[in-house]
Amino acid sequence: TIKMKPSQVNQFNEKEVFHNIYKTSVRNMNKKKGKSLIGNDATVRRKIKRNPFDKGYYSNWTDAIYRVKSTSNKDIPMYTLSDERGNTIEGKFYKHDIQEINKDSPLRIEKILKRRTRNGNIEYLVKWLNHPNTYNSWEPRENIQNLY
Repeated sequence: TIKMKPSQVNQFNEKEVFHNIYKTSVRNMNKKKGKSLIGNDATVRRKIKRNPFDKGYYSNWTDAIYRVKSTSNKDIPMYTLSDERGNTIEGKFYKHDIQEINKDSPLRIEKILKRRTRNGNIEYLVKWLNHPNTYNSWEPRENIQNLY
């Protein structure tokens, strides 16, 4: 309620009426709280830029893994990302353009390129899906699993 008759409201007591209705000041209503939901050093994926007529059954997120390098504490938080090797990704990203993921989630393999034996352990040279060839790595057989 406004705690008075409507006929008693005028331009001199409009702030008091507003406070009675909304229980806050006009100054506090105009302030937006910039809340950073993703912390620094979090593991995230980026959203893929799509055309309006692209097929809907393709993934909307990259397979590449990034880390949040820094966060801007403004009204709408923006994030600076770095790749797995520490190189800063150009540009800043909004919260809805990145997705926080579990650090232990498995990466998808595009192709196994070579096989070798080191100290009696079998290792595979792995080409990771949606990663450049510079990310190819030797992985022990125990780390590779079929996820059908």
